[in-house]
Amino acid sequence: MAASAIDAIRQPEYTGENRCMACTAVNGVLAVAFAGAVGAGAAAASAEPFVAAGAAGAVLALSTASIWLRGYLVPGTPELTKRYMPEWLLAWFGKAPADASGLDGASDAVDPSEVEVDPERVLLDAGAVEPCEDVDDLCLSDAFADAWQTEMDAIDDIQVEDALATFGFDDSDYELSRRDDAVLLNRGPHRIGQWPSEAALVADVAGARALADRYPDWADMQPVAKGRVLNGLRVFLETCPDGSAAEFREDTVESCCSSYDVVTVECAGSGERLFEQRVDDLPA
Repeated sequence: MAASAIDAIRQPEYTGENRCMACTAVNGVLAVAFAGAVGAGAAAASAEPFVAAGAAGAVLALSTASIWLRGYLVPGTPELTKRYMPEWLLAWFGKAPADASGLDGASDAVDPSEVEVDPERVLLDAGAVEPCEDVDDLCLSDAFADAWQTEMDAIDDIQVEDALATFGFDDSDYELSRRDDAVLLNRGPHRIGQWPSEAALVADVAGARALADRYPDWADMQPVAKGRVLNGLRVFLETCPDGSAAEFREDTVESCCSSYDVVTVECAGSGERLFEQRVDDLPA
């Protein structure tokens, strides 16, 4: 009966691997403060010292049990955290919203913030995109679309060597790993890039091979610059690596500690996400 009662209280969506450490820390501080206030109140009421200490201890024990089983003490904490907790504080606990946009770092020797590149200009100069015929926008050129699709069809199983060749890395310390649907490029303990799906990485590898034949300066570009160009190119993809259509969608990304709206490009057949960008990061 005790076990079933505990199970009824437990909230797996906020505990274990889903626990928001920022929520836990904040609620832990509140629990200590609440217990201290109860103890001080009991002492002020002329209770015996051991009674005051016992009351504070009981409140702290119950509060700790609630945080352990439910993930929080104060009702509504997850929603309050998603709405009001700043990203810099979430980052302390490793819960800042993840950037799943491809390569975002090159090496300890390169600061991504110092890399300047105009992806649109590169894609225009390479003939990868061109003015659309019926709208005031850019569209993928037919010739590049065919070349890109040919390169995607040639990739059977993506390997870390493919990613290294794409961005010009020649270090053996890199490795690919998977986390849910995402694919991560790591160098030791450091994340160098993250793609929302394997299809997104395939699109980047194939796109780089197609661009290398059409943009003379491609080989000399810094890895971060290549990553930004490929991330921009992926938005124009019309046919996914699996042959299904690429579709624009709007979605809300939810985690234990944050919630934000994104625009995405997804494969109609597999549901794999090719591109994801937060709405509040889009140009006004």
